[in-house]
Amino acid sequence: MKSWLVPCILFAWLFPASADHCLDPPPVNYSILVVTAIEERFLVTYSCIRGYHLVGKKELFCNKTSLEWDSPAPTCLLGHCPNPVLVNGQLNSSKLEPVSEEEVVTFKCDPDYILKGSNWSQCQNDHTWTPPLPICIMGQCKSLTRPKHGHFKARDFNSGSNITFHCDVGYRLIGYHSLQCMDGKWSDEPPICEEIIEATTEAPVEAEKSCALQARNICETVQKLMWCQKERGKTLEELKYSLEVKKLQLEKIKAVMSTELKAGSF
Repeated sequence: MKSWLVPCILFAWLFPASADHCLDPPPVNYSILVVTAIEERFLVTYSCIRGYHLVGKKELFCNKTSLEWDSPAPTCLLGHCPNPVLVNGQLNSSKLEPVSEEEVVTFKCDPDYILKGSNWSQCQNDHTWTPPLPICIMGQCKSLTRPKHGHFKARDFNSGSNITFHCDVGYRLIGYHSLQCMDGKWSDEPPICEEIIEATTEAPVEAEKSCALQARNICETVQKLMWCQKERGKTLEELKYSLEVKKLQLEKIKAVMSTELKAGSF
C-alpha cells in the first residue's frame, strides 16, 4: 500500500463535505501528508519517506477565494538527497545511485578550473547536502595587453592574483591603478595612459599674479591662487602640492607685485 493512502483518509476526516473548501490535495507517491488548520485556512505539508527527496514546494495553502491550492503538488524522487552535480569537474562516491543518508561525496575540478567551496559533502537526514555542494570556476582570467605608453606588473593571471599598472614618463593613469582576478573575471576594465599636456610657464605665473592682485590680504591671496589653479583643472594632489609651494613663495610674489605697482605709478 502506498504511503499516501492513510493521509488521504485523515484529510477526508478533517475536510467535511462542503463547497467552502478546496478539493482533496493531490496524492504524492512515497510521501507523508500532514494537514493543519490555520485561521480557517488549510495548510498541507508534504515530506518524503526515507530514501526519497522532495522536488517542488513542500507546503500548499487552500485559497479561500478561488478554492484552489496555491501551488502544484511536489514529487518525491528516488535518493535520500538530490543527485550531486559538478559542472566542469568530477565527483566520487563510495556508493552507487540512488543517494543514501549519510553518504559522502568528494569533488575535483577539471584542468584550468578551481574548486569554490568544500571538496566533500554529506547527505543529511533532512535531505540536504552539508557542506553545500561546490562549483568549479575558471582558474585564470583572460590575458591583458600592456597599455599604450605604459606597462603592468603581474606574476600570473590566476584567480586571486593582482595586476598593477604604470604609465611612462609624461603620461598619467586614467582608471584603476590595480585590478584583481576574481572567479575568472577582472575586477574592472584596464586603465589607459593619457599624455600630460603642460601649460607654458608664463601663462600660469601671470594668472597667479592677476589673482593675487585682486586679494586684500595674505589669506585671501592663498585662496585666490588655489581657486585659479582649480579652475585650470588641477587635481586635488596637485592643489595640495601647490599650496605648500605657494606658502613659501607668497611673500616673494607680494614683494615683486609691490615693486611692479610702484614702477607703474610713475
